[in-house]
Amino acid sequence: MSKKEQFVSEFSIEDLTSPHQVKFYKYWQQLKGERTMPARADINPRDFVSTLPFVILCECSDGDYIIKIMGTKCAEVLGEATGLKISSSKGGKEAVDRFNWVVENKKPYFNIKPLDGFDKNHLNASAIVMPLSSNDNDVDMIILIHHFY
Repeated sequence: MSKKEQFVSEFSIEDLTSPHQVKFYKYWQQLKGERTMPARADINPRDFVSTLPFVILCECSDGDYIIKIMGTKCAEVLGEATGLKISSSKGGKEAVDRFNWVVENKKPYFNIKPLDGFDKNHLNASAIVMPLSSNDNDVDMIILIHHFY
């Protein structure tokens, strides 16, 4: 198991580590169509019920990101953080830097990292991190689909 973080800005669907990530990424691509990114309003949670425990949805707020929705599996592994700013979480500065990359580039990335900072040395986490925009220009939300293994 790797003990080094991997940030992958150019990835393929084969790089994703779970069926939930594959399913949601295809869904995200379908929703965006010819646009740069879909809007939060385009997403219907009923379309991916089995994936909901692995979802984190963040709202962009003054250079930080507020966790609006945290799936049950994410809360179980990472600790409940709904309503908190990403900058105040474990690994927050690095997460803010990665989320800023999404805002600037308006495209998804894939990330794999060990959870040693969460006292879970036996686990890695991967996440596909995707932008959402209500006007197809400004990223106003970011959605993550996690896999813990």
